[in-house]
Amino acid sequence: MIVTEQTNSHRKPRISFADRLSEKYILLDLKSQTKDQAIREVAESLRGDPSLADFDRFLKDVIKREKDASTGIGKGIAIPHARTNTVKDFIVAIGRKSPGIDFASVDGKPVEVLILMGAPIAQVYSYLKLLARLSHILKRPGFIEGIKKAADQKAVIEIFRTFEK
Repeated sequence: MIVTEQTNSHRKPRISFADRLSEKYILLDLKSQTKDQAIREVAESLRGDPSLADFDRFLKDVIKREKDASTGIGKGIAIPHARTNTVKDFIVAIGRKSPGIDFASVDGKPVEVLILMGAPIAQVYSYLKLLARLSHILKRPGFIEGIKKAADQKAVIEIFRTFEK
């Protein structure tokens, strides 16, 4: 018997950022002046999320990860994140600050957009797929500028939806 490759209909659905975003987790006018303050301010929007078992521990894990190495990836973007047992399912929050904040980014430029993520420790493969997906989206022309100029939270979600296609 010859075994053939499975069709695309048997593949797992692509991880979508737009589907994971919520307007209440998108802060378009951060008040923070420092990296740690900004991470705390964005993380605070996630307090009470059912996928977050221990907010204080999650925040501590994200800040520890940031101290290990800056998540400022350049072009005004930072992706503070942590894989931790305090997260039951992927969580994402976004913060925007203009002018930007010093994040010790790889390009030395201030960060205007923070994409804060949390993931369960056990879901390594899915977490890496999510980071790869985000990396792909960030490279698409117009995405970063769109996020920086979005008029409201709905527009941010729509920009993700558009650029994920």
